[in-house]
Amino acid sequence: MEGSEEAKRQKVQLEKYLKWVTEEGGVEGPGHLDTWCKPQQRKRLEWLKRRCVGEVVELGCNYGYVLAYCGGHMGVDWNKSSIRLAEILNPTKKFLVADIRKLPLPSLCVDTVLLTDVLEHLSWRIGVELAISEAMRIARKKVLITVPNGDHNIQESVSFKHQWLATNSRVKEIVAWLRPWKVSMSKTRHFVMIEVVRVKEVAPDYIPNAITA
Repeated sequence: MEGSEEAKRQKVQLEKYLKWVTEEGGVEGPGHLDTWCKPQQRKRLEWLKRRCVGEVVELGCNYGYVLAYCGGHMGVDWNKSSIRLAEILNPTKKFLVADIRKLPLPSLCVDTVLLTDVLEHLSWRIGVELAISEAMRIARKKVLITVPNGDHNIQESVSFKHQWLATNSRVKEIVAWLRPWKVSMSKTRHFVMIEVVRVKEVAPDYIPNAITA
């Protein structure tokens, strides 16, 4: 890919991100509320909500809006300020300050794991692979992933807070990491949405529960 148009776009994107880190520290605050009112965001949220089953954990939950919309049970984020706000806004839910690339949670502890518009904030490839690996480790039934569609130069994808663009070639790499789970994917102009279902469900009698423990 080196020397290609995509490589140039990826380079520009990473440079924007690094400039933000250098100049502002790279600590992301809460997302703007009007973001969730956009039609493309509402469609993404509905896609997620319809596919959630059982107990739901969101990795990279920010202040917990997606978690609340989907009826989730626990949110995880490394940003202590975001978690404090999440606890105020969602007093009935559980929140945890942790690195989603190395979760302090037991394997097979929840039914559905959400990775919603968070992978693009992690380093390519190691950070992304680690987060996906951890999500698959703790999920009993499925993992739901969304990323901004990097094939288009739209606001959702080219934010300076993103380390890389979810172009078609990189999405294909992500899908390859998700095997042998059953993978289904849909795309809009704004988002790539991936549902990853465990091929063989784990017997519930042998599963620890991280949420209620």
